[in-house]
Amino acid sequence: MVNLEPRILTKPGKTRPCLVIRPNYFSELPSTVILPFTSKLRGATEEVYPLRIRIPKDVAGLEKPSDILVDQIIAWPNEAFVEEIGTLPEAYQLMVQDALKEFLDLA
Repeated sequence: MVNLEPRILTKPGKTRPCLVIRPNYFSELPSTVILPFTSKLRGATEEVYPLRIRIPKDVAGLEKPSDILVDQIIAWPNEAFVEEIGTLPEAYQLMVQDALKEFLDLA
């Protein structure tokens, strides 16, 4: 859970689940690269990929089905991190990696 206040333009605000996407060897940096989650689902899973990845309720500690917002990649200060709620299973991690490669045109 990360406190994303203040909300800036189209960036999500409030405290919400986020996926950390930086390697551990960068842990000494003052900020961490994250992908926010939203529980406001749009379209079917295949319609929103690669901009969103649907994660079911109870996976990685989520209380509701949620989408990872791949297009909202952001670096956020480490002191805004509130608590760890879970770990994303490897199958979903691979989906995120593929979506990021496609979104960032690294494929």
